[in-house]
Amino acid sequence: MNASLELQRVIIAALQGGATDAGSRVYDNVPPDVVFPYIALTGWQEIQVDTDCLTLDEIFFDVQCYSLSAIPGRVEAATLAAQVKAALHNVDLVIAGFCTVTPEYRSTLYFVEPDGLTRRAVVNFKALVDAE
Repeated sequence: MNASLELQRVIIAALQGGATDAGSRVYDNVPPDVVFPYIALTGWQEIQVDTDCLTLDEIFFDVQCYSLSAIPGRVEAATLAAQVKAALHNVDLVIAGFCTVTPEYRSTLYFVEPDGLTRRAVVNFKALVDAE
């Protein structure tokens, strides 16, 4: 069982459950006719961490929040980013086959896309996963 795939599944379900203004528009693979605002999970990195007693996976991931809004600047993207942080930071997630996983918020970066209209907030997390 792959820890990051299971973590991705649980995170998508948590974010689609009404935690953000994006509603059910939380994707691993963004459709070509996507409706804004939306969220995409990207940037997965797994690092194995061995200790004397445990073998852990340290998983880093990004939650990207996209906005194309008449609201000036990055307001909608920043609002989505804050909602994502509130929904995932230090929240115990239950993943079958693994001990409880608690993502930790690390940072948020803000961008203006090349079209000059789309705003993007990249919310970065780290999670430590231990197989049961």
